[in-house]
Amino acid sequence: MAAKQQAKARGGQQRTQGGGMRWIMMLAVTAAVPFSLPTILLLFVGLLPTLVAALVDRGPNRYAWLCVGGLNLSGVAPFLFGLWFSGHSMSAALDILFDVFPLIVMYGSAAIGWLLYRAMPPVVGALLALRAQRRVTVLRNEQRRLVEAWGEDVAEEEVG
Repeated sequence: MAAKQQAKARGGQQRTQGGGMRWIMMLAVTAAVPFSLPTILLLFVGLLPTLVAALVDRGPNRYAWLCVGGLNLSGVAPFLFGLWFSGHSMSAALDILFDVFPLIVMYGSAAIGWLLYRAMPPVVGALLALRAQRRVTVLRNEQRRLVEAWGEDVAEEEVG
């Protein structure tokens, strides 16, 4: 009984420390926002398809946002690096966002992510079905070979 109370007390201490760390992290992020506003703006506008995928996906495993988000982030990354290494100002971020080519790249890569998300399950299912059919063919050939070698008695089922 005393051991349970001690464990409970330690758990309470750990929760308090974790809560304090959470507040410190939130404070640090809040303090960093004014200095990283161009990055936040570019990421927000560029990663909108990922946000939509996260909100729309109702599947049991919710993989859409991962597939869309990975390719969407790969489309945003070159322009994000360009922003970081060319002054990191709001005017540079707005220049990127008001240009059509970066938006086409960002949203086009997200569209490719959606296509992969929608197209891959049927492709994988078809490949698995072909593999299973091939395995059945191999096993039937092996069964015929065994019947030829050992006779028809090998193929008979014995009900026990």
